[in-house]
Amino acid sequence: MYYNFTIAEPVDKVFLSISTFLYSIFTGFFISRQASRFNRVRETVTKFDGLMSNIYRTSGHISSSLQKEIAVVVKSHYEKIFSSKRWDYHFTNKSTTISSMHNLLEEHIVEEKVTKLSNQSIGAIVKSLGAAQDIRKSMLALSHERVPLEQWVLIIFFVAMLVGTVSTMPSVGLLWPSVLKAAFVVSIVSVMFILYRLNNLAFTEEIMGAQSAQDVIDIIDNKK
Repeated sequence: MYYNFTIAEPVDKVFLSISTFLYSIFTGFFISRQASRFNRVRETVTKFDGLMSNIYRTSGHISSSLQKEIAVVVKSHYEKIFSSKRWDYHFTNKSTTISSMHNLLEEHIVEEKVTKLSNQSIGAIVKSLGAAQDIRKSMLALSHERVPLEQWVLIIFFVAMLVGTVSTMPSVGLLWPSVLKAAFVVSIVSVMFILYRLNNLAFTEEIMGAQSAQDVIDIIDNKK
């Protein structure tokens, strides 16, 4: 009578495979979601900057004095962003940019003679200010679409399991296994760091929309 014995695969390897698979699924989903959010925020910021430059240019059809005062409001708006180094400064703090423009528009409509062109320009500016307000509300919603705390706990749990499992694998005196272990741990931590950066909408080194904001200032300074 013969008996067949099968040697089970070491538990650490099975555990490592399952943990790696689950970690990849979870982080892949969250990174994809946050990357999509990052792109939407960047596009929305660009649209807002486009409205600011459009309002500035259009105000010139009403009066030069209005355009100068609009320029002061717009430049003050972006100076606060650059000084605080926070692209979302006006979305997380009280902002008077839009209300100031409404007030300036009302003042100059009373003072200046309204022509056909200026009347159309007034309508265009009011429409742009309404769109800017809608964008501000959208930005507030997007800024809160972060990875919840309980999901961060789950991700950190998987990271701890993976690092702990890899650390138990023998590699003393072996160069290549040691290199592979280090590379594996670095890749795990790097993926988590990328997710963290995307979650905070700080994936790039510069301020979100810095080039777009600078473009608006250059337009006001007649550099473009």
